[in-house]
This record gives sequence, structure tokens and C-alpha cells, in this order.
Amino acid sequence: MQSSPVPPDATALHRFVVGRDGEGHWIARDEEGQTGGVFADKTSAVRFATIESGHRAGAIRFAPASVRLSLFN
Repeated sequence: MQSSPVPPDATALHRFVVGRDGEGHWIARDEEGQTGGVFADKTSAVRFATIESGHRAGAIRFAPASVRLSLFN
């Protein structure tokens, strides 16, 4: 008898905000402040957030251009 893997709880997956910091770098960070990174371009930031959120629709939102993100706020 073989057990099937338990699917991850959808609520446990990260939701991300992607935007720029004050120096123009691209930031992707989860809303809980548990994971994130600084990226050279938007494509890389979105790719990271997509993979970390399990490719879940609606898990990534973009900060308005007037908002400056930080990994630490």
C-alpha cells in the first residue's frame, strides 16, 4: 500500500509584492516578510515570485510606481 503525497495547503503559499526600491532595484517580497530578494530586472523578480508562490494565479501584485519597497518593511 502506497500513500499519495498530501497537496500543500494553498493558504501556506506565499503572496508577493513586486516593485522598485529607492535605488531603482527590483524587489520581490512576500507579504509576511518571510522571503524575498533584490533583482536586476522586473522579469527576474516576477520569475522568483511566481516560483515561490507555486505559480498560483493572483499571488503576485505590483506596487504602485510611487511606492518604494524594501525587503525589511
